[in-house]
Amino acid sequence: MGKRKRIRKGDKDATVANPFEENSLVYYLVSRFIVMLLIVMACETAVVWLESSLFLPALEPLFTSYVSESLQTASVGALLERLFALFSTANQAGGFQLVSLARQSFVILLIVAMLLLLMAPLLIGALCFALVIVRKMRALQQIREEEVAHANRQRNRFITDVAHDLRTPIMAISGMSHALSDGLVEDPAMRDEYLRSICDKTDKMGELVSSVFDYAKLGSEGFALQREKLNLPELLLREAATAYTDAEEAGIELTVHVPEDRCMVEADPVQLGRVMANLLSNAIRHNEAGVEVALMTVRQAGMVYIAVADTGLPLTEDPDDLFQPFTRGDAARSARGGSGLGLSICKRVADMHGFGLTLVQPYGRFPKAFVLQCPVED
Repeated sequence: MGKRKRIRKGDKDATVANPFEENSLVYYLVSRFIVMLLIVMACETAVVWLESSLFLPALEPLFTSYVSESLQTASVGALLERLFALFSTANQAGGFQLVSLARQSFVILLIVAMLLLLMAPLLIGALCFALVIVRKMRALQQIREEEVAHANRQRNRFITDVAHDLRTPIMAISGMSHALSDGLVEDPAMRDEYLRSICDKTDKMGELVSSVFDYAKLGSEGFALQREKLNLPELLLREAATAYTDAEEAGIELTVHVPEDRCMVEADPVQLGRVMANLLSNAIRHNEAGVEVALMTVRQAGMVYIAVADTGLPLTEDPDDLFQPFTRGDAARSARGGSGLGLSICKRVADMHGFGLTLVQPYGRFPKAFVLQCPVED
């Protein structure tokens, strides 16, 4: 099937939802503290009104000789000030010596009850806020433990898959090599077939080792992106031209819809080129002959959306699982080989850049597309 290239303005159907960002722990605690503070203030206001309406009228008859104005007030500070002034004035004037012991006990108990009621909202609010913090910390701890367990499972799966994918070709290469070295294969045509098979399996092992190395290198502590401003259409057209030969050999129709207008992004050109090469290679490798694979861009509101779409069958797996290491999708995709690390590398590179990479199904007239979202430099 011959190559053909079409360039057009972007497809307006390209949309990618912005990822949802959860509130940080600081925002969570501050918001809960403000809410709790407002509740405590409302309770304190209610307590002051209650004490001014019920408790203070009970005290006024006992100290009418020492107080010339009403004791009722509407604030906590004024209420405490009135009580302290009342108690001090009565004590200095010998008022407590003139009343009975029962009245003195009643006054003291009433004042103590008023102080306890004033403190109750503060104590209850502090206790409730502490419970909120403890519950949040326990939830975060549980999430952290689940993430650690998930990471351990992923690591074990990663090691198991690498060992499995290496063991199978190694065993085959070992068997064919021993057969050749022991002279068990006398037919020249069969020897040539064995040698071609050994070379093919060796190439696949080299590809797998390189993919594992690239995946591990991206997560290593010393690795850093070499960011620079680059013209995105030039990079995309270059990667598409490189993929044309593979597409033609696979019977895939590769079309390009990338406006050649200048579109600057800040990215690592090597790593971003690897992402586009992996996405194109993945679409070509895992689709049947006659399928159209399209590379297109859409520019909207300071963002550019790069889509690698195809007319093949949609994927039935969980989109999140597709970006996990050694995930090859359904049985048809798995049978076509590959290391299963291409999409994982793409996702990791996109995350390191702060870009978004998602699977969109459907995407306009295409059943599926992998869409990379990049901010555009002015």
